[in-house]
Amino acid sequence: MATRPLLLLAVLLGGLLALKSLSLVDEAASLFSERAYAAAMTAAPEQDAEPDEDEDAAEEEDPGPPPPPLSEVGPREIPSASRLGLERNLAVRRRELDNRERDLDTREQLLAVAQSRVDERIDQLETLRDEVQGLLGVLDDRREEQITDIVATYNSMEPEAVAPIFTAMRESDPETLLLVAERLPSRRLATIMGEMEPADAAELTSNLRARAEAFEDTVEAEARRALAEG
Repeated sequence: MATRPLLLLAVLLGGLLALKSLSLVDEAASLFSERAYAAAMTAAPEQDAEPDEDEDAAEEEDPGPPPPPLSEVGPREIPSASRLGLERNLAVRRRELDNRERDLDTREQLLAVAQSRVDERIDQLETLRDEVQGLLGVLDDRREEQITDIVATYNSMEPEAVAPIFTAMRESDPETLLLVAERLPSRRLATIMGEMEPADAAELTSNLRARAEAFEDTVEAEARRALAEG
């Protein structure tokens, strides 16, 4: 009978040990749970801090204002057929004007080349004219000298000897006869014409008068032209 209390005491002690073990297990589990929660709370601010850095970087990039929502964007304008036709006509007109401008530039260049050639040709003609005038001047000087010599020769001859020569020159060289006759002194010419046939002398007189009138007409015409130009 003495063994039952010992058994009961052993059973009670075993139960108490079991309860104590369960209590220790509960406390350990609770401790582990608190530590896990504390670790999780400690890591949360660090994870929250990383998005802040990303937000700062995003703010530094400053991409500009956001695009308007699709609801605020109006429909895209579609050009009408008349507007398209007008733009097409304007483009064609612009090309025509460009082509015309190029044609004008080409014509201007051609005109410049032609003008240059004309100026060069005018310079050549003026040079040739000066040369011809120089030669004519030389010829005129020589001719003048010859006529002067001829006049001096006939002026030194006897009138009866000059008269038949003038009569022969009336047919062969009337121009030289007039040049010599008009340069002879008046008295000398009158003496020579007195030795000529009356008809020949009369013809020489008429020719000298016509020559004088032609010279006067030429001088008068040049004077009028000079007054008009002045």
